[in-house]
Amino acid sequence: MDEEHKNERVVASEAKQSQDRDSEIASSQKAPRNDNCAKCEEYLAGWKRAQADYQNLKKETEHQKVEFSKYANERLLSDLLPALDQFGLALRHLPDTAVLPDEERKKWDNWLVGVKAVHTLWEQAAAGAGLERIAADGAFDPNLHEAVGEEEAEGKEPGAILRVTQDGWKLHGKVLRPAKVIVAS
Repeated sequence: MDEEHKNERVVASEAKQSQDRDSEIASSQKAPRNDNCAKCEEYLAGWKRAQADYQNLKKETEHQKVEFSKYANERLLSDLLPALDQFGLALRHLPDTAVLPDEERKKWDNWLVGVKAVHTLWEQAAAGAGLERIAADGAFDPNLHEAVGEEEAEGKEPGAILRVTQDGWKLHGKVLRPAKVIVAS
């Protein structure tokens, strides 16, 4: 009986060891599987972040291209502003042709029409490129105007613009050159 008992114990011990080994194998197989799933999720999350970063980069690059093309001619247009100023100055000082003989008056009037037409073409080209003249009527705005002098003026409140000495210009809303003005003191 002792021997039978001994055999049963050996069999039970072997069964227990087998069960422990099966349990170890199962848990060792589960652990890598869980580790693999965690790594997969980590890689997927990283990929999604990379995709989002790439989309954001594409949008930012497109925005920069639009901004660059919008202001690409800023220097050229800024250099052309004195020509526009001179046309405006010339038109403010037109000669009086009424005192001239008819033949001379017609020649001068035709010439003046041509000068006005060229000025209009310059203005249209400037507007087409995004240039706009800064309004200089009303109150002084330091973001748009540069005060180059002050004068006493009856009936005007201090800071009101009295006259413009040089037109100011904006390119797509950005100030290229502030309007130079005389303000009331």
